[in-house]
Amino acid sequence: MADVKLDRVVKRFGELETIHGVDLDIESGSFVVFVGPSGCGKSTLLRMIAGLEEVTEGDVYIGGKCVTEAKASARGIGMVFQSYALYPHMTVRENMSFGLEVAGEPKEVIAARVSEAAEILKLGELLDRKPRQLSGGQRQRVAIGRTIVRQPKVFLFDEPLSNLDAELRVQMRIEITRLHERLGNTMIYVTHDQVEAMTMADTIVVLRDGAVEQVGTPLTLYHRPENRFVAGFIGSPKMNFLPVRVKSVAGDSFTITLPDGRDISLSAPGQLPSHGDMLELGIRPEHFIVGKGGDFEVMLHCDVVEELGGTTYVYGEYDGRQLIVEGDGDMRIQRGKDELFSFDRDRLHLFDDKGRAVMLQRDTDPPAGGCNSVATVVPAS
Repeated sequence: MADVKLDRVVKRFGELETIHGVDLDIESGSFVVFVGPSGCGKSTLLRMIAGLEEVTEGDVYIGGKCVTEAKASARGIGMVFQSYALYPHMTVRENMSFGLEVAGEPKEVIAARVSEAAEILKLGELLDRKPRQLSGGQRQRVAIGRTIVRQPKVFLFDEPLSNLDAELRVQMRIEITRLHERLGNTMIYVTHDQVEAMTMADTIVVLRDGAVEQVGTPLTLYHRPENRFVAGFIGSPKMNFLPVRVKSVAGDSFTITLPDGRDISLSAPGQLPSHGDMLELGIRPEHFIVGKGGDFEVMLHCDVVEELGGTTYVYGEYDGRQLIVEGDGDMRIQRGKDELFSFDRDRLHLFDDKGRAVMLQRDTDPPAGGCNSVATVVPAS
């Protein structure tokens, strides 16, 4: 195992800068996921750690040693790519052992490592098959096994599940998570799928346009997003956003006006917004309540209702804006009708005109299911 550190890492392709001075400390033995939209720089960052891409400025450290100028083969890393890259003419056993043979390892060592990796990945019955005889999930397990036998200090995964169908993706997520628990090696995993990030990571690094937006545990990013981008990216379906205006400020409290004219009074421990500021209110789809019972109500014209059995999604219009509501499978909503929903004040998020989170006064630290804020709804004057 080894820790990984990025110190002001910059990457330029000609005059185009794609990675902008990234600082990052990854603890030994952790499972870290780089997540972000396509083109945000997550794979480039991974390839710089691997030594497959030169670092323009800054340094990369693995196990406390600067490896910025070191070759990929000297960094003690193992990388699993999106494409399986298996030799089609070789058996599974030969694919897994090939790298060790090239490195000159003794035959008995190769046999022992291949056998151990095959047991971990349940490949024992497939060792004499060739890649064309395997399913996509089996091929990906072979690609992972080829990395395991090298016994790297750090595992790097570059969107390894994107070629698999939905069912296999879920299965492989579980298998990779179990693999980390069994081996205990540092693992860095790249994906654009925030569901993968939430279900697999100890720590998530959210990237946008070559810069780190926020680093934290999955639940920290979910309950305490530092900006609108993270709030909208983490969570599925995405958070709903509504424009609101600051009506008044008094002491450590302020009042915002909803699109329909009603007001909500809030408290904040830090810098307060100013009178007249335009903010965005964030509401996660699963935090709506059917009917009355929350702190404020919205009448939603339900355009589309998706009943999936255990979950129901409602897509509707409120004050000319589309909202998404998520409920359990027992929620009965008729398409094309107006339906009353309410929202619990403890689920509220606010963002300023620069997209930064407004830190509301919280009653307690967020529990597993949510967070609490001091907020009351008052009639519009």
